[in-house]
Amino acid sequence: MVSMFRSAFVLVAQLLPGVVLVLYGWGFDDVSPFFINPARAGLAVVAFAAAVGAAVWGVELHPMRRGSMPVGKQSLQLGILLLMSLFLLWFLPFADRRKILTFQQRHWQNYWRYAGLLLCCVGIMTRVLALKALGKYFSAYVTLQPNHRLVQEGVYRRIRHPLYLSLLLAPTGIALVFDSWLALPILVLSAIFVFDRIPREERLLAAHFGREFEEYRLRTWKLIPYVL
Repeated sequence: MVSMFRSAFVLVAQLLPGVVLVLYGWGFDDVSPFFINPARAGLAVVAFAAAVGAAVWGVELHPMRRGSMPVGKQSLQLGILLLMSLFLLWFLPFADRRKILTFQQRHWQNYWRYAGLLLCCVGIMTRVLALKALGKYFSAYVTLQPNHRLVQEGVYRRIRHPLYLSLLLAPTGIALVFDSWLALPILVLSAIFVFDRIPREERLLAAHFGREFEEYRLRTWKLIPYVL
């Protein structure tokens, strides 16, 4: 019970700035139209459901654990990523309401939004399941925690990097929900970040766990089962 309340408190502290930025970007003067669109309303429901699920499961959410390895320039990289994410949480709803960099093709517009909502659902669900499986070993840094073990259960049973998969899906999906052309550059930048980190992380795990990691690598997929 204590773990659940602690997780709920950390979740509120982390999610509240994002919620405020989204609504501030849209405009507090008339919030109701934001929720009239089913895809935007669906995004709010998915985010709320994920937060509740993470709190109930007692998901660990302490991304800045440095662990026992040097982190080098990762703090700068993660800081830039955070600032870009916060800017987009403000800009995407701002641009959607004012039709800036939006698709503006009424026939296809809602299809893009619903496709984005689907990507968000898969991405956010994957992220919550991965955080649940990782527990105290989760960190935004490429590092190892004290007494680190190789997590191979839950979503990690089939794929080695579900958190990176969620970084490809969820931000792209959010941009599509807000009907933004920025979905493509967001996907490209996310892919650059992810495919830079994966080799570094796998080298670290291979050096630390040796044969155990090699056997795990051979029976799993990097991101998507039967594809990649």
